[in-house]
Amino acid sequence: MNQNSKLPFPMPNYDLTGKVAIVTGGTKGLGYGVVMTLAHFGAKVVITSRHQDDCDRVAKEVVDLGGEAIGIKTDVQIKDEVDALVKKTVEKYGKLDMMVNNAGVAITKPILKMSEAEYNTVMDSNLRSVFFGSAAAAREMIRQGNGGRIINMASVGGLIGTKNISTYGASKAAVLNLTKGMAMEFGKYNITVNSVCPGYVKTALNAEFLDDPDYQEKMFKKIPLKRWGKVEEVAAIVLFLASDFSGIITGSYIVADMGTTCG
Repeated sequence: MNQNSKLPFPMPNYDLTGKVAIVTGGTKGLGYGVVMTLAHFGAKVVITSRHQDDCDRVAKEVVDLGGEAIGIKTDVQIKDEVDALVKKTVEKYGKLDMMVNNAGVAITKPILKMSEAEYNTVMDSNLRSVFFGSAAAAREMIRQGNGGRIINMASVGGLIGTKNISTYGASKAAVLNLTKGMAMEFGKYNITVNSVCPGYVKTALNAEFLDDPDYQEKMFKKIPLKRWGKVEEVAAIVLFLASDFSGIITGSYIVADMGTTCG
């Protein structure tokens, strides 16, 4: 379309210049992709992980590419650390516009062999972190009075049953329901809350496993697109939910699974 044409309404865009985002678990995998994508489109990004050196490394990558970012070591399972993360973000950048609750873990083990400690680790990393991370972010966004975006990384595992990883699936199903409840409570403050449900996405951590020909042959029978997802494809969905294009969407989830859940 001719960029000089005059539309009868304002055209949304992906420009995040002047926005401030927190991305938990932002040093690898999907979180890393989200950090680099939001920074590319102008956001100032606060990167978290449990290791400060990893946070600093990714922040330097952003800065070297012309963006702005800092790293703050945070254990998202601990409420006080999550509250401190939001406080430090506002102290540094003056505000918070976007909270991307990406950090999480999975423990592959049958239910009857799952220990209480392992159960708690999964639930605290995947659900407790989203609850208290979102609450801390929303509290600040409400104080600012300009609305905001909360984006939760869920999973297709929260939509379907999966053998030997059911605790993970249960935590992600809870995230989807929590997303709806938060959307209802925070909507009056112009805060949208949405989730992303990726399927199998190839990362540096799982590439060797997903590249196994036998495993691919088995899994691609269930995946209509006959391929794994890419980190940048999931990051693009987070960008959409963070941008002006998604202002009307809240309490929803976007399934990004190459069609896995069609059947």
